[in-house]
Amino acid sequence: MSSPKAVETKATEAKATEAKAVETLKDLPHKLFVGNLPFKTTDEELKEYFAKFGAVTEARVIRRGKRSMGYGFVAFEKEETADKVVSAKDTLKMEERSINVEKARPMSEPEPRPAPRRTRRSRKNKQAESEPAKKDDKVADKQAKPKEKPAEPKKPREVSDTIAYVGNLPFATTDEELSKLFAGFSISSARIVTNKKSRRSKGYGFVTFASNDEQAKAISKYSSEPLVVGERPLRIKPALKEEPESESATPETS
Repeated sequence: MSSPKAVETKATEAKATEAKAVETLKDLPHKLFVGNLPFKTTDEELKEYFAKFGAVTEARVIRRGKRSMGYGFVAFEKEETADKVVSAKDTLKMEERSINVEKARPMSEPEPRPAPRRTRRSRKNKQAESEPAKKDDKVADKQAKPKEKPAEPKKPREVSDTIAYVGNLPFATTDEELSKLFAGFSISSARIVTNKKSRRSKGYGFVTFASNDEQAKAISKYSSEPLVVGERPLRIKPALKEEPESESATPETS
């Protein structure tokens, strides 16, 4: 069994490998970020896939150690080729998996702040200036600080009796496909949650069952036999009645 120090060393080396790969690509022109890649994708496969749009100068899957991080970068010889790929991003798939493509953002460095200019003052002047200021600050703090009210305890979030949260879904999954995953149970609806502006899937959805018994049977079955879609093990559990933006029984409307 590896010692904690050895595990920490391996993790540091893996992060360094990832950072080095990103660093070597930062100055390449006409570069695109490619996300949601199948984890088995190689550099050669990535380059071959995008070569159909035009000449590719570099294609790299980012890895932490030997493990793919599920994203990479592709650089093209011409800017118009990169623009063509971005315009077709909604149709791009690798191994039946929708991939995300967008213009890579440049890695900008923070601007250095100028050092404060020092002026010479006598010790007496410093004390004369600081002592009244300290007194004024104490008076201002007493006047400005309102009395703090004790924080109210948060109400426990209730769990829905009939709705299940289904997470880690492939982004291409439709409402109909989500419904088919639960064809062995009695359900009344199945819905993928999407972004209001782009209309793209957020990677999770909700299934409403006909009864609490049907919900419990489905969750129990997929807890012991995980449901895998597109190499992704799904997370299935009772939905929460609050916080509609995350795991809620009332998902956002679109």
